Amino acid sequence: MKNILIPFDFSEVSKNALEYAVRFADKDPLINLFLLNIADGSTDVNSTEEKFRKITKKYNKPLFPEIHTLIRSGELVPSIIQLQKELKIDLIIMGTRGAKPGEENIVTTTSRLVEEADLPVLVIPERYRKFRLNTIILSLGNEKIADRSPLYVLLDVSRKHKAQVHVLTIQQHEMAMGYSEDDESNETTLNYFLEMFYSHHTFHENEDIEKGLLEYIERNDMDMLAIMPKNHLPGEDASPGRLTRLLTLHSNVPLLVLD
Repeated sequence: MKNILIPFDFSEVSKNALEYAVRFADKDPLINLFLLNIADGSTDVNSTEEKFRKITKKYNKPLFPEIHTLIRSGELVPSIIQLQKELKIDLIIMGTRGAKPGEENIVTTTSRLVEEADLPVLVIPERYRKFRLNTIILSLGNEKIADRSPLYVLLDVSRKHKAQVHVLTIQQHEMAMGYSEDDESNETTLNYFLEMFYSHHTFHENEDIEKGLLEYIERNDMDMLAIMPKNHLPGEDASPGRLTRLLTLHSNVPLLVLD
């Protein structure tokens, strides 16, 4: 993981995401952070560049990641897609204000980006003001993992921070005794792709998958939630896109969307 893009509008939400990104980079001089500001027709580019200089000055220290600033016009998602090609972006880190419980239909810039961008996105809640990355909870559905490639990103994150990955499956219906063939296949895949960082796989029953995940995270003091939308919940009542959007809005810990 070399290049990280941070959409940046100078709000406290984006400043918090930058702070997390710097700590996430862990003083790795090989990592580049790119701050992206989307300008409108009235934007004073010189003023924006000066604001960028003030923001990045505090991070201009030896062994800290190099921070580059970008000002683009247009819409956020198309700009990111273009920059992904130009700069070979590996990960987006973006802050979010989230939403209150019950606001299921709200669409934020962050939730829209998560749905439309075809690369990993790490969402940092505004109220999450610390950095700790010892345990990651990976949410899986009941089906066999079809696309294994996102696990490479999870391994990269785990290896960098020596974080253990706990896998959790929330089942909406009564749980069958023992592992199915798909469970056995997933267990082999997780052991192979996550190496020594894979801890264990837990199954819980809850009619509300989002509630089950968030309660488990709080109860076990997890540091990050990871989800693979393309592998999650095929054939279930809750669609992968809806679950991802809800978690983007409601998670109290950083959410790593592995796309």
